[in-house]
Amino acid sequence: MCTAAVVACCPRGKWGSRRVGAIRIQTSGLLRVALFAVVTLLAVGAGWQAALVASAGSREAAVASDAAAPRAEGLARGFVRALSGDTAASRDGGLGRSLVLATGIPVTVVEGGASRALRVARGSTPAEALDAAGISLGPLDRLVTTADGSVQAGDVLRVVRVVESQTVVREAVAFPVTTTADPSLVRGRSVVVTPGVTGLAENTYQVREADGVVEERALISSLELQPPVTEVVRVGTQPTPPPVAPPVSGDIPSIIRAAAANWGADPDQLLRVAYCESHYNPGAYNASSGASGLFQFLPSTWAVNSARAGYGGASPFDAVANANTAAMMFANSQARQWVCK
Repeated sequence: MCTAAVVACCPRGKWGSRRVGAIRIQTSGLLRVALFAVVTLLAVGAGWQAALVASAGSREAAVASDAAAPRAEGLARGFVRALSGDTAASRDGGLGRSLVLATGIPVTVVEGGASRALRVARGSTPAEALDAAGISLGPLDRLVTTADGSVQAGDVLRVVRVVESQTVVREAVAFPVTTTADPSLVRGRSVVVTPGVTGLAENTYQVREADGVVEERALISSLELQPPVTEVVRVGTQPTPPPVAPPVSGDIPSIIRAAAANWGADPDQLLRVAYCESHYNPGAYNASSGASGLFQFLPSTWAVNSARAGYGGASPFDAVANANTAAMMFANSQARQWVCK
């Protein structure tokens, strides 16, 4: 609001209105120059991106870069609207998206144990990403990636180099073994008649390696350099004779009663079981099960319980040891291990 003095100094004449108009015209021209410079900068950035993709030699990437130009023009228009006071356009104007267009999305390519970080155009396929990295795949090479259709920011592309080759090695050949029955030998014994000799062969393999690690090895051919010699073995078939029972000293029923009294067992029960099992024969032996002695102890049962009764290492054909071991078990409620009652 002008005072009287100001009006006197600056009258509202033609000269004053022309000066204000000139100032407005000059400001509008500067704004147009600034906007033109911004549009030019965005267009140059889009052109640089198109040149980068075109150098990779991919037609699809070139199409994507051609499509980037209209987007850049739209972004420039949004930026102009932001400068002219459109706050919504300022938030969505595309400065951030323009930066992504210029630099691409980050991916990592791993080859031969070494990793390389690079940026590729958004929407690129894994093959286009490899082209951008200057990497080509051989006929056997594999590309390992989680990308489905197009790569995303942060994807890792792993190139596995596969090589096939042939190798020739000399290897031993195992000798076969043949057996013949020999009734003159006890069952369980064997005698080598002709020792076996290992042979030698020259084998050719097809080898497939993935990043230097063998993942497949297939035999193609084999040349026998030295044939193996068959080993001949005679195997005994004669039944094993039963152990020889020691001589019996004393009356068997008396030995059983003495054992029952020694351990506090029922003598009548012991006599019944012993007669049922062996008919009081301390040398009784069952070839099929190995049961031995008065109470027909199995080898495993005898080994454990004879030691508990104080007769460790004694023969099951020892009538005193056999009767006392049985009496100890009967006194400790283990009579159920016998079928005879």
